[in-house]
Amino acid sequence: MTHIDFTFARDIVERSASCIREVREAEILPAEAYVSEQFWEFEKHAIFTREWLCIGHVNEVPKPGDHLPLVVMDEPVMIIRDEEGVVRVLSSICQHRGHPLVGGVTEAPPAGTCLNAQRLVCPYHNWVYGLDGRLVGAPSMKETTPVSELRRHIRLPEIRSEIFHGLIFINFDSNAAPVAKSLAKLDKEFGGYGLERLIPGHVFSQEGLKWNWKLHHENALEPYHTDYVHRNYHNAVPADLTRFSDFEVGDGHIMRTTGFAADDGDLFEQSGKRRLPDIDGLSAEQRSRVLFVSMMPNVVAVLQPSFVTMTILNPTSAGQLNSRRLNLYSPAAAATPEFDRIRQEQFEQMKVIIMQDQVTQEALQVAYHSRFAPRGRLSYLETAITQLNHWVVDKYRRALAESQAA
Repeated sequence: MTHIDFTFARDIVERSASCIREVREAEILPAEAYVSEQFWEFEKHAIFTREWLCIGHVNEVPKPGDHLPLVVMDEPVMIIRDEEGVVRVLSSICQHRGHPLVGGVTEAPPAGTCLNAQRLVCPYHNWVYGLDGRLVGAPSMKETTPVSELRRHIRLPEIRSEIFHGLIFINFDSNAAPVAKSLAKLDKEFGGYGLERLIPGHVFSQEGLKWNWKLHHENALEPYHTDYVHRNYHNAVPADLTRFSDFEVGDGHIMRTTGFAADDGDLFEQSGKRRLPDIDGLSAEQRSRVLFVSMMPNVVAVLQPSFVTMTILNPTSAGQLNSRRLNLYSPAAAATPEFDRIRQEQFEQMKVIIMQDQVTQEALQVAYHSRFAPRGRLSYLETAITQLNHWVVDKYRRALAESQAA
């Protein structure tokens, strides 16, 4: 197990007290919170081993036998829909010699590919598992241990999972409270979008992104930069139409809304007008703006009237992460003539903004190594950053208190 330097972490957390003041007085987190590998080891312990992590959407595995292999915090897992239609998350590590059930062979499918099979077969020694994780077969074992005996003791570990509005969450902490408790304020908001009915229409995965996971949330939550970094690409939702939601310690999300500059606006349409139908069930208010939500610690969601984007973050170090971005559409949108062309055009427009953000995030990450890195003061348009700071500092303090009590 990696050593966690609680003394080092405690110093940074104590220096973070100024980050949770009112926005007019707040500073940003110390630079070490973004660049230090020592602090990242503490963050993994304080946050990522005990918080609910979103890993996908139920309609990424729509049919029995569908299974989606992923790596979450260095742990190979599979989202599976079993014969009864139940979505579960299993370890994808064979319980024979530890070979991954997907990958490690020359004909392995690309990462993130949804597969379908009635059995899960390890490519190393051909051990076979059912969709519920139970061992089914193990060739050439009868001479040492009968398969009937192996079946009584061996199965793929199942990882604790819960579904919230169609989003699949896992938790490596068996004592964690249900995910819905911390996301309760999103219940009504998400209900209008019918997230569980939406269909993945575009998946965009990236690896080795060179910035800290908190910077990704900060950038999504503050509209201050949009009129400058995204000049002429973000005009549909101008920063001055932003409203920040209240945040209380214990909330598992931070959110803001930004209104459309004109009726029937759309963030990712070059024309500024929607060409796909609105999602059924939205209120007039929901149709008039974009909702930006960080579901802490690893999801950034952008909900607009015609479709929803979920960006799932998988940090791998203090200064690096992988991401998987899902665009989710209503069945009515998917039935629209030329849907494939429209969604591709939307994605190309979205990708311009994504790449502009990537340039600034990489530059920030490099700059935070500077001896002159600031504890910058915030604009009112960065109110959500103080809320993010509240969330992380609370988790840091809880972990430090536990370490002292142990």
